[in-house]
Amino acid sequence: MLLSILKAEASNEGGVHLPVDYRPGFMSIIKSAIQSEAGEQYELIFGRRTVKPYTFAVTFGDEIEIIEDKIFFTKPVEFKFSSFDLVYEIYIYNYLVKNKRLNIYQQSFEVSSIRVLNKQEIRKDSAIFRTLAPVLIRSHKNEKHYLCPKCENFSGDEDFDEAFRFNVNELARNLIGIDSVEVEFKPVKLKRVVVKHMTKYGDLKFPGFTGVFYLSAPVDVLNLINKAGLGSRRGEGFGMIDLVREV
Repeated sequence: MLLSILKAEASNEGGVHLPVDYRPGFMSIIKSAIQSEAGEQYELIFGRRTVKPYTFAVTFGDEIEIIEDKIFFTKPVEFKFSSFDLVYEIYIYNYLVKNKRLNIYQQSFEVSSIRVLNKQEIRKDSAIFRTLAPVLIRSHKNEKHYLCPKCENFSGDEDFDEAFRFNVNELARNLIGIDSVEVEFKPVKLKRVVVKHMTKYGDLKFPGFTGVFYLSAPVDVLNLINKAGLGSRRGEGFGMIDLVREV
């Protein structure tokens, strides 16, 4: 996993801020990196609908203020990127080393540091995870619907477990060639959230969840999820998780 620290170089009008829907700006960085470092790979992964082998998360620190559709912040931005296929981390690393100045929605940033963090290899078939970005689980019956488990502020969608298993099986089948994965999900301490996100259909709001959960699955699948993320729209800044402990 890569951890990049981005410092805002100069205040834009009204203070340092990004849109609440900031994820497409970081998606553009990832696309530019892959196109710059491996043009042929860019066409393969973005020229058609594919299951992305990576995920990312962005955090703004604890001193933020949301006014209308803008996030105002004072601390450096943390941009985390993780991939099941190490080559994508190399693409992003090389691009950020070469491009120390980034523009994201008219806000200029300096790449002040890049660290390579090794994700712990999971050796057991069950573990506790925490989310680093909201997890979205798309309904396998209706792609426009997203489902949530039982949370502290939500009773849970009836079809969540079935949709969750479908999501994990699709990820495992496409990225590591494993079919019919047995998986068990249990909430530990979760919160339902609604996230605004720009898509080709316009600005949409997706229900998802954040917090801590238990997951049981084959070891290869747990390691895949730990590196490539969990759920839908992982390549759009959702679903990044972190291992708390094996159980």
